[in-house]
Amino acid sequence: MHMDDIGSVLARFATGFSGTQNLDYHVATFVNWYGCTVGGTRSSTVDRAVRSCQDDGSGTFLPPIGRTETLSASASVLIDCLSSACLAYDDIHFETTLHPAGPVAAAIFGLSRSRPVSGADAINALCLGMEIECRVALAMFGPKAQVPFGWYPTGLAGGIGAAAAVGHLLGFDEAQVCNAFGLAAARASGTRGTHGAMAASYVPALAAESGYVAAKLTQAGFTCDIASLSGRNGLIGLVASTPDREAALGGLGRTFVCETTAFKAYPTGFISHAAMECCLDLHAQALRQGRRLERLDVFVSPVAHRLGGNSTPANGFEAMVSLSYLCARVICDPDSAFEPIADAFVIPADVAQTQALITVTGRDDLTDQQCLCEATFGDGSVLSLSCSVPLGSVQKPLSDAMIDRKFRKLVTPVYGETAADDCLLALRNIRSMENIATLIDPKL
Repeated sequence: MHMDDIGSVLARFATGFSGTQNLDYHVATFVNWYGCTVGGTRSSTVDRAVRSCQDDGSGTFLPPIGRTETLSASASVLIDCLSSACLAYDDIHFETTLHPAGPVAAAIFGLSRSRPVSGADAINALCLGMEIECRVALAMFGPKAQVPFGWYPTGLAGGIGAAAAVGHLLGFDEAQVCNAFGLAAARASGTRGTHGAMAASYVPALAAESGYVAAKLTQAGFTCDIASLSGRNGLIGLVASTPDREAALGGLGRTFVCETTAFKAYPTGFISHAAMECCLDLHAQALRQGRRLERLDVFVSPVAHRLGGNSTPANGFEAMVSLSYLCARVICDPDSAFEPIADAFVIPADVAQTQALITVTGRDDLTDQQCLCEATFGDGSVLSLSCSVPLGSVQKPLSDAMIDRKFRKLVTPVYGETAADDCLLALRNIRSMENIATLIDPKL
């Protein structure tokens, strides 16, 4: 067995996949994803993308979730995933830094626009697609993989997962799954150069569309070899000079690595969550009592520092991943930790003044989920704070009640309270739905 068998082994697994036993987890995944999708539908990011898709011609399909414009099925897949990602409130698979649900769920809903997809089938397709996506990402970004920093894992692996999900729903055999994987790999893309820009959420959206189109092309007889994914000149081997075969295939079918995907508690880049929790503690333990902050030293991992080191965000996209800004924002208004950053981005005077007191430093002994803070006060006293397990991590996941509150907060402003509650109830009972396309209509 060699490195170039990774794709074919995953395709064989996908062909024989009979369903998930962890139904509740994947129901919660749909609830979290759908809420994030509706919450993002009114953003300027989605408005601009929809206009672009309309300029390219429209079809006779249902509109994107939470929108009224009629687009082609593939364009709606792109918009649905874009909406779910643009607030940075979706999910995170920490081992690979994937945001797995978006590309897969959007592709599943895309197929439901042209043929019935039951809730039970959608759950199984979601599980399979996310599992394939995570394992392809592990091949490229696992512990033993040799890969340069700067790739965007969701853009590279998300389309493979989306193709797996749609192929499962279409009843593909192993040869067709291999074909769809190869086609999705041919369109895979994404670099961290989009980090802190509107295009950051476009990368997973492209993956969703690519996977959906790959499956539909396969259904139509358009051919491609699995070598496009895992051959000598395929995606996996070109991204990672030494792929991690053990991480990609170990426990396949027995352990579902996708089920360590966590739902975000805060609508920001995951690298900021531990630092934000330290600042929430700082406010509760000291600032609420009137102590005057003189200086705040924030210590994070080298990766978090590299991705979040911009101390002068010029727009909301940069602000979502600016550690010093996010810390200052939370210190000034703890409730803002749970509020998406507005399109009309302005740094208030009190936040700017607080941000000037903050220094962010990378430390090699910290992981991406860890943060240490030292707060110095006007009287010279020092308070040390730390966070190793932020809310929304695998070790401290959101409860169903928390996910439901998050859903209502995101969906109610778009659908209204009654429709949001009806939609949540339908999603919580998705396994009994005859066709999930009934969830696409924003009027429900």
